[in-house]
This record gives sequence, C-alpha cells and structure tokens, in this order.
Amino acid sequence: MTSAARLFQICYDTATRDAVDPEFEPLDNAVGERPDWFEYWPIQRFLRSAALDETTFYGFFSPRFFSKTGLRGAQVREFLRSVDDADVVTFSPHPCHCACFINVFEQGNAFYPGIRDTAVAFLREVDPAFDMDTFVTHSRNTVFSNYFVARPVFWRRWLSLCERLVAHADSPASPLYAGLSIRHEYRKEGGPAMSVQRKVFLLERLVSYLLHVGKVKVVNYPPFSFPLSDRFVGHLPELVELDRLKLAFCDSGDARHLRAYADLRGRVLRGAYDRMEPTTAV
Repeated sequence: MTSAARLFQICYDTATRDAVDPEFEPLDNAVGERPDWFEYWPIQRFLRSAALDETTFYGFFSPRFFSKTGLRGAQVREFLRSVDDADVVTFSPHPCHCACFINVFEQGNAFYPGIRDTAVAFLREVDPAFDMDTFVTHSRNTVFSNYFVARPVFWRRWLSLCERLVAHADSPASPLYAGLSIRHEYRKEGGPAMSVQRKVFLLERLVSYLLHVGKVKVVNYPPFSFPLSDRFVGHLPELVELDRLKLAFCDSGDARHLRAYADLRGRVLRGAYDRMEPTTAV
C-alpha cells in the first residue's frame, strides 16, 4: 500500500516562495514570529494546529534542500512510494560528517564548541540514563537539517522533546538558559556569517537522539549518494568504511570496531583538513 505524503518547503519571502519545488507545498514563514528559532517555528506551528492523518507522511524542508541533497521533490515522492512500512524516512545530507564523528553532538562540537556539554545537560534531564560516551550515530539514525519525513506518531514525540528544549531556552531562570543562548558564527555556503544561538544547532540534532533510543522503523535514502563536502572528496571508500565500523560496533558491542574507527578517522580527518580549513559549518 502506498502511503500518502504531504511535503512542505519553508519560504521566507517572494524569492523563496517562487523557488518552492513543484512537488512541495509552501509553508509560509514570512511573518517570522520567532526568527531566533529559524525553521523550527513554522514546523511546530503546523504540527500544533493541523489535523494530521495518522497514515500520512509529513516532511518539512528548507529552501536549501536541493543544494544540500541534489534531490528534487519528485525523487523524494518516488522513493516514498517504495517504502512499505516505516515510521520515519530520512534524506539526511552530509554523509561525510555523519561518518567522521562518533555522534551528531561530537560533530556539532567541532564547529560550535560547547554544544556537546549543553546537550549532555539537556538529555540527562530528559533521560537520566543517557550516556554521551556510548552514544554512537551512523547512517541509519543520523539526520542533519531536519531532512526527514515521518508519520504523526513520530512527529508528536519529536515535538514534545523540542518543546522541552524551547521551555529551557525561553526561561532565564532555567539552569540551561545560559548555555542554550550562547551565540556561534554560522556561515551558509556562499553567504555572509550569521550569529546563531546554540539552541538551534542542538534542536536540529534531537531527531538523531530519538532514532537512537526509540523503537522506530526507519528507512534511509541511500546516504552516500548525497554530495560530499569539498574537503572529503576522494575519501568515499574510507567514509563508507567508517560508517560500517560504527554500525558493527552498535550491532556487536565489540570495542575493537571503535578502535579501528578511531585510527581510520584520524587519517581521514588529517587528510581532509590539510586541504581546506573547516570554515563552513553544516
């Protein structure tokens, strides 16, 4: 049975609305009630106000979806037609960043120092047993840029977790407020630098936590079919092997896989960053 899908592309102005993929519905964010939350705000506004069909997939993509993935809306719909039974389908870009870091928060910390510690503080409140040191993400549970579609059962879990983060970030009395409010420089490819609060980068990575801990049926668009960052071009075989080693560790618990991962990762990162400085963040 083919599932229905409602796919949205967020637009901020006339230019981004005119550029919405014909297979996507425009999701207006021109008013920008909470620009500090970027694309999270129109997503949560829709999820809280719309009558959702439990069998339908919903997805929300930024204006940069094509530039990051190389996918058109028609390709997304075609892939969804091949999915028989899933709660979540991922279209996550940047497979190199997934492969080269032990988890999404370590990856974030490389670009936005301190985000790992803030994530630990938040997730331990949510889940006292959470251990960042044993948290391993890989191609099956990593999502960057919130590029995933899901049925309402998963969106409700995601929204509930995100709203807990919002409550801390919006409350100066929260012990997490200061860490979530710290600003980092963020530079879109080809664009000017912006100052963005840490809370935005942390929220984007929460979906990977949910896929890691939850009993969720996930299907992934082939992750290594997406473009690599320039600095990782030429390293595809090593990136695939890094991902395989993380998967092998998660399946077996055998620490030898992580030791092999650490050795190979060191060589890949040294080769990548010798050629280009890490000035453009995910």
